[in-house]
Amino acid sequence: MIAVFDNFLNEELLNEIKNDPTLFEDPGIYYYWEGGWWEQSIVQIPTIKQKLIEAIWGENCPISESFEINGFEYWTGIQSANPDLGHEDVLPFHYDKDEALFAQTGEIVTPVIGTVFYPGIEEFEGGDLAIYTDGPDSTPEIIKAKPNRLIIFGAGDYIHEVKPITKGTRHAIAINLWNQRPYTTAPQGTPMALKEE
Repeated sequence: MIAVFDNFLNEELLNEIKNDPTLFEDPGIYYYWEGGWWEQSIVQIPTIKQKLIEAIWGENCPISESFEINGFEYWTGIQSANPDLGHEDVLPFHYDKDEALFAQTGEIVTPVIGTVFYPGIEEFEGGDLAIYTDGPDSTPEIIKAKPNRLIIFGAGDYIHEVKPITKGTRHAIAINLWNQRPYTTAPQGTPMALKEE
């Protein structure tokens, strides 16, 4: 499944995301875990990432398919055409999996479904998402990266990549749904650093 939704968030939440200086302070370094709003036993002020998860997968979920899940793994990513910023301009072939488990055991465990959201922090060119539904030697489905666009797809089923950024910087928020908590994530609210491969 690949589903694309434009103008997904309302302006209030979209502006809150764009104006949160902490949202992209650790791009590609940490995976986080959120057990879900239905598990909250105490009243707390939700973070912007929690608000985004609930906006996508809660009452306003744009797809009718349902999934039995344990929670959400999420992280942020930045690709830039400017090498001075310290970010790569591409994200090579991969499929989403429990990275820590794979590094320790070689076992591949994948999420139920994946999500990519582009908040449109700044203008950029390139950086399209290429999804190879028929394998890496096939012609990919190309989905343009554009502000306020949500993509839902089998991130653990299909090899995918981010094509080169040719101008500016691309910000993305990835959210995977899991039926069991991946080893890659630390206890709720704390980050687990990615291991170097």
